[in-house]
Amino acid sequence: MKIIRLTPSGRGAVASFLLCGEHAVDAFTPHWHGAKPDRSPRWGRLQLNEIGDCEEAVVYCTDEGVEIHTHGGEQVASAIESLFARHGAEFANWQEHFANMKSHQDLALQCLPFAPTQRTAQILLDQYNGAYEQEMSAIECLTDAEEKNRRLARLDELAPLWKHLVEPFRVVLAGAANAGKSSLLNAILGFQRSIVYHQPGTTRDVLSGQTALAGFPVTFFDTAGFRETGNDLERRGIDRSRQSLADADLVVWVIDLTAEALPCPVQENVLVCYNKIDLLDIREHPSAIGVSALTGEGIEVLLEKVFRRLVPHPPGPGAAVPSSRPMR
Repeated sequence: MKIIRLTPSGRGAVASFLLCGEHAVDAFTPHWHGAKPDRSPRWGRLQLNEIGDCEEAVVYCTDEGVEIHTHGGEQVASAIESLFARHGAEFANWQEHFANMKSHQDLALQCLPFAPTQRTAQILLDQYNGAYEQEMSAIECLTDAEEKNRRLARLDELAPLWKHLVEPFRVVLAGAANAGKSSLLNAILGFQRSIVYHQPGTTRDVLSGQTALAGFPVTFFDTAGFRETGNDLERRGIDRSRQSLADADLVVWVIDLTAEALPCPVQENVLVCYNKIDLLDIREHPSAIGVSALTGEGIEVLLEKVFRRLVPHPPGPGAAVPSSRPMR
């Protein structure tokens, strides 16, 4: 038996779970107070523990087990996971679980409700309507080996995009303290997500904000600035910044044009951005991306570069997007 969280971790409006496998219904039923679950949505209360704490929920049965939809607070979500863990349920990742389904179309349908943008929803809908199967059938019928390899290579290019049809890309804004990362995050998002202050070391934790670039979901992260410090709290923030670099799909290394440049600690998936071009002529750095987080100059160019690095080969309307690299 498995308990799978279908919605992202963290606070949200709704938390959804799939309790599946042998004995899933038997494990669920003793804790349910409401109409007997069937293939129609049923409202009731789910008892979370022995002392009688309950949470309102909507549930219904599927071929795999029981889907549970309730309030999205992390405390409630964790309580539901703990409840069924006591019945022997194992925690499972929803991507891996659904990747084992029978067909590409089934997987697309399962992912479709979680598409965060209209564009990614349309791509998933194309896959549900058979775009991938049709492309593979067409490739199998080809007699021209060069054309066959070209089209398989195109599918290889698009395969890494699949997981980001649901999960946002992770773009980390990193750099020296006081390089303007917080101001840049605010300029990108269009509202003040990060506190901005002239004193270096203001950002002590990793903050994030989600947006979309050309219809693809992207989460930008503002990190603590790199520098030598004796402040234990700030040093912990810098350690978290280093971890964020390792987890990023792309690192935007922000350099203050008016200060000495600090080298980026990672070499791959890095885009260098020079900030504060309102204070210094960017022509001194002709090959770099220059922005002013204060005036907004260059932000659109930066975001275009970010998108091209994240999605170098955007799929066209009706294109096949595989969930894994196709076998040659």
